[in-house]
Amino acid sequence: MDIKIAIAYHKPSILLQQKHFLPIQVGKALSDQRLPIQGDDEGDNISSKNPRYCELTALYWLWKNTTADYKGLMHYRRIFTERNSFLFFRTLLRLKYKERQLASLWSPYRSMGVKKQYTCTDEKEFQRYANDFSAHLEGLLGNGTNMLVPHPGRFYISIRQFIYQHASKLFIDLLDEIVQKSFPNIYPSYKKSLDGQRLYNCNMSVMDNASFDEYCNFVFTVLAQHEEEIVSRGIIKSCSEKTYSRVPGYLGELLTNAYIIYSIHRRKKIKVLPVLFLDNVSQ
Repeated sequence: MDIKIAIAYHKPSILLQQKHFLPIQVGKALSDQRLPIQGDDEGDNISSKNPRYCELTALYWLWKNTTADYKGLMHYRRIFTERNSFLFFRTLLRLKYKERQLASLWSPYRSMGVKKQYTCTDEKEFQRYANDFSAHLEGLLGNGTNMLVPHPGRFYISIRQFIYQHASKLFIDLLDEIVQKSFPNIYPSYKKSLDGQRLYNCNMSVMDNASFDEYCNFVFTVLAQHEEEIVSRGIIKSCSEKTYSRVPGYLGELLTNAYIIYSIHRRKKIKVLPVLFLDNVSQ
């Protein structure tokens, strides 16, 4: 089974070079860093858009420049781990969610919710989990599995209400319009995802090639139209404005969430996995 999972890097860190992993330096076209890994500035690429697109420039590069049965994206500090891991920590997360849910009754940060990710502070341990995940990937993707996705984060208000606190309503309203017009088949799932309280975050996934191609076409078509329309309508003067920095990356997270929900509605075979975060201050 041919599997390629891009690992997005923007600065030196421990290299995850396990079987099936492809470390990629994002934003290399604009960076003085020269990491000893594949750059996202070769072939068909959008490397120069990295300040806006974040790790999605690695996703685009993987989409346009590689072939594989399965493709996906993880981060140098965030990786999938094996199913059924961290049972004790899941219990702690549930308690943490309930505690924050109660505190949200009077806290101004009531929308923050709880991310479904587990923390690791030791690089060797993090490498070990990466090795284990890589070693079991073919088994996880066997039996017709279409997608691996992260445990969704849970919020106390809708994702739409949450995103309005962090991005201009005009940006989101335009996103609504573009998805409805260009992808009417996905729009109901998109609307449900924004009206819901669960977010499959981090732009992380592994998909069979057909799903990956459909997903990337959806995400990058919508984001390209958003960049074009937001300037032509005079909402901003240029996509290089600071107010638009990283915005397509965050919008991509909303679109990824919508595509996963769309795939669930189509009864694709999906496995939900824990995410492990390397919390290392030196990184």
